[in-house]
Amino acid sequence: MNTSVISQILTHSIGAFGGTLGYAFLLNAPMNTVLPASLTGLLGYVIYEVMLNFFSQSAIFSYFVATVVIAVICEIAARVMRMPSTIFLLTALVPLVPGYTFYCAMLAIVEHNGAAFASYGLEAVQIVAVIAVGAAVTSTLFRLLTIRAARLARR
Repeated sequence: MNTSVISQILTHSIGAFGGTLGYAFLLNAPMNTVLPASLTGLLGYVIYEVMLNFFSQSAIFSYFVATVVIAVICEIAARVMRMPSTIFLLTALVPLVPGYTFYCAMLAIVEHNGAAFASYGLEAVQIVAVIAVGAAVTSTLFRLLTIRAARLARR
């Protein structure tokens, strides 16, 4: 394994944890949700980086898998702590938001570089769409499983 890649992942992971922690405080999340959401965001980002760098998966697929893992953990944490899952999900997904890609797209517009804008813009929109689909599918499946479990329990 390449030590520079591992050190890069560790450095980015610390930043992901700090960013998630700061965003949780910015959203005024309940104090007992801040650490679980931050750790979930850290784990999701590590999964994204590991899939991208060590398993040579595409960025879009890596974002999708990381989002699904984050959403599953958030749904479980929400049920354990008896809170809405969005409290956890909004903060835990922050490290996956493609801010740099959006920045590059806006820079390309300012520099009148239409090809670069189209490339970066399309990539950013794809990432946001994949994150939204991953979170929505996971949430829907959890709701369906919860409804089914409740129906089976009533029988």
